Amino acid sequence: MLLEQSQETKVLLALLLSIALLAGCTAQSQTRTIQNQSEPKAPVVVRVFDAQPATDTTEGDLLIPGALAASDTAMVLAERDGRVINVSVQEGNLVSTGDTLAQLDDQEQRERIQLAELEVSRLKVEAQQIESLIKLNKSELDRELLLARQGLISTREVEQAQYKLEQSLHEYEKAKLAIESAVGRLREVKLESKKSIVRAPTTGIVTRRYISAGTNAVKDEKLFEVAELTKIELRFRVPQNVGDKLRPGQVLEVSSTDRGSQSAKASITRIDPVADSTSNTFGYVAHIIGKSNLIPGTTVYIHMHREVGPVSFWVPRAAFKADATLKNNSTTTLFVLRGEQVWAASVVIKQIEGDQVEVVGGLAKGDSVVVSPVADLHDGDSVEVSQG
Repeated sequence: MLLEQSQETKVLLALLLSIALLAGCTAQSQTRTIQNQSEPKAPVVVRVFDAQPATDTTEGDLLIPGALAASDTAMVLAERDGRVINVSVQEGNLVSTGDTLAQLDDQEQRERIQLAELEVSRLKVEAQQIESLIKLNKSELDRELLLARQGLISTREVEQAQYKLEQSLHEYEKAKLAIESAVGRLREVKLESKKSIVRAPTTGIVTRRYISAGTNAVKDEKLFEVAELTKIELRFRVPQNVGDKLRPGQVLEVSSTDRGSQSAKASITRIDPVADSTSNTFGYVAHIIGKSNLIPGTTVYIHMHREVGPVSFWVPRAAFKADATLKNNSTTTLFVLRGEQVWAASVVIKQIEGDQVEVVGGLAKGDSVVVSPVADLHDGDSVEVSQG
C-alpha cells in the first residue's frame, strides 16, 4: 500500500514538473515573439523651405517699347524774300496738301500785278485800233484796185495803198507779240505773288516751325518741316532670344500705352545688320500699316506673344542628398512634404550656379522642400518639421 502511494506521488511530481517546464517554455516563446516584433519608427526631424518659381509666368503679351519717326519729311523753304505777316500752324498740327502754313507780305507783288494788268489792257486796246486800221487800209486798197482797173489812178497809188495795208498788218503782229509778252510778265508777277503764301507740300504733321510773325524770311530759308503720316517708321530692339523669331514682312500689333489695347499694326521691313552687344539685343525697323492716330516722336509698345516655358525653381544644393550627383540635364530626386510624410519628386537639373541649382519638373509653387535630407530618408517616411 505504501509502495503504491509512493509511485503515485512520483508520477504526480513528474506531471507537475512537466507542466511547469511546458509553461516556462511557452512564456519564453511568447517573450521572444513580442521582442521580435518591430517597434514603430520615430518620425525624422526635417527642415523645409517653400519653393518659388524662378521663371516669369506672367500671362499676356510681351511688351517691347519702340519709337516712332517719320521716314519721309518734307522741308518747306521760302520761295522768295519777304516779311512774315502770319503763321497759321504750330508744331503738332495736322495739315493736308495745299493748306496754308504762313503768309508773307505781298503788297509789292499786288502792285506789280495791277501794273501788269493795266499794261496788258493797254496793249489789247492798241491791237484793236490796229485791227480797225487794217480793215480801213484793206478797204482803201480794194478801192484803189478798182479805180486802177478803170484807169482812173496810177499803179503808184495802188502800191502805196498796198504798202499801208502791209504796214498795219506788221503793226498788228507786233501788238500781238507785245500782248503775249505782257501776259507773260503778268503771269510771272502772279506766280511771284503766290510764293507769298507758304503751303503744305504733303499731307502730314508739322514737326518743326522755324519762323514767327514779324520776322523776315530769306529765299531758300527753311520755314517748316512736315512729316508724312502715311510713312511712319517704327524702330525697336528686342532681346536676342526673342529676336530670332522675327522676320521681315511679319505683322505686329502696336499700342500707344503699355496698358492700352492694340491701336495699329506694323510690318517689319528690315533688321539692323549689327546686334548691340551691350544690351544683347537685335534692332528692327517696321512701318505702320494703314491709318492710325500715332504721330512721330511718341513711344509705343509692340505686342509680342509670350511663350511661357517650363516653370523652373532655384533650390540650394543642401536640398539634395549628400551622395547625389548634380550635373546639367541630369535627373535627381528632391523630397517634398505632404502632410506628415515626405515623397520623392523627380526633377531635372537645368543649371548650377554656386550653391544654387535651377531645376524643372516635379515641383509646384509653394511646395515644402526638405533641406539636408538624411541618407536613409525614403519615399513615404513620416517626418516632423523642425521649428528651429
